[in-house]
Amino acid sequence: MADNNKFSALSNKIKEHAATTGVNAANNETDGAKRGLFGFGQKPNANNNNAKPTATPSVKPTATPSVKPTATPSVKPTAKTKFTDVPASAYYAEAVAWAVQKGITSGTTETTFTPNNPCHRGHAATFLWRAHGSPAPKKASSPFTDVSDGPFYKAILWAVENGIMEGTSATTFEPTAPCTRGDVLKYLLRSEGKPNATEEEAVKWANVKHLMTGFAGGANAPCTRADIVTILYRAKK
Repeated sequence: MADNNKFSALSNKIKEHAATTGVNAANNETDGAKRGLFGFGQKPNANNNNAKPTATPSVKPTATPSVKPTATPSVKPTAKTKFTDVPASAYYAEAVAWAVQKGITSGTTETTFTPNNPCHRGHAATFLWRAHGSPAPKKASSPFTDVSDGPFYKAILWAVENGIMEGTSATTFEPTAPCTRGDVLKYLLRSEGKPNATEEEAVKWANVKHLMTGFAGGANAPCTRADIVTILYRAKK
């Protein structure tokens, strides 16, 4: 009888334990559903467990077109001069303006250039000398009796020392004697590094460089002030 009572008591405990275990399991299932699979208050998305993040399309920067700098045109000297006897339409107007700008000439007066006046030997020496930067001659004394200290003095000494010009004799230079265009071309070519150049060589060289294009007459014609500045300007361009 005692054994039966023990068996009944043990059976009751087993039933109570089973009932308690079932309740706890139900409660745990409910709580797990509430807390989610990962315990952070959310349930995983059952419909999109393997969803990949949406790809953001790459945006290429818009190409900026390259901008080339505007070319600056070369500036030529204006044909307008301060001289009343040099019209802007004259073929030598630009050359006269250039010669004044470079300090090669300042005119016969403040307002005149006298373009048709003859170019003398002294003028030719001076214009060439100034076109080369007015270098100082090596000697201070002149071998010519007709070349004393004056506006042509240093230019003539420089021209003779460098084989560009020579005297008309051992003791004379004749600075006021007129030049031909051929003379001026010869002096110019010699000043460009050919001290032994002849007039014939100089004329051929000038024709190739078009130094006298548009001139009326040839190399034997008298050279005017307008002629020499035009020849120099065209040679130096």
